[in-house]
Amino acid sequence: ADLLVSKLYESGRTVLRVNEPDNDLPTGKLLRQMLKEGTYIEAHAAMFLADRMAMLAEKVRPALAAGHAVVSVRSWMSTLVYQQENWPLDWLMDIHRQLPVRASDLIVLDLDPAVALQRATRRPGHNEFYEKLEIQQRNRTRYLDLVTQAEPFLADGGTMNLVNAFGTPDEVHALVCGALRL
Repeated sequence: ADLLVSKLYESGRTVLRVNEPDNDLPTGKLLRQMLKEGTYIEAHAAMFLADRMAMLAEKVRPALAAGHAVVSVRSWMSTLVYQQENWPLDWLMDIHRQLPVRASDLIVLDLDPAVALQRATRRPGHNEFYEKLEIQQRNRTRYLDLVTQAEPFLADGGTMNLVNAFGTPDEVHALVCGALRL
């Protein structure tokens, strides 16, 4: 995401980078705490939705209206994937149909779950409830399944791109830029 933001800045674009959960919003702060502690698991889907709706309405929609690019780390798709641990996919899709903003381009980084988990646990402070190999294995399958069902959640003419994320950051960045035609 940081490399993509830099590339967009270099091309003269103004860019907003957002993360989900949003650490600036009360919902995001509470959600981060719940994820670290592994508490209120059944509430995670609703909390992600609340955090996402607030962030999209308060940050993303105004940035897009001003003509800025937006790069989001995670999206509705992450909730649909991860929350299938506790909720049926149909219900998760239903609660996301009213998002106030839809992506024009969605990149799904595909990576072997063991490698993904190894990378995630190297980040300081990111040992969270869902960072377990068996969950990550199920999630990879879910992501691959959802790629074919993403169209209703994309802007008109939006694209979904599956990118192999096994390489170095620069190699993956090159693949992402190719998928986005940058």
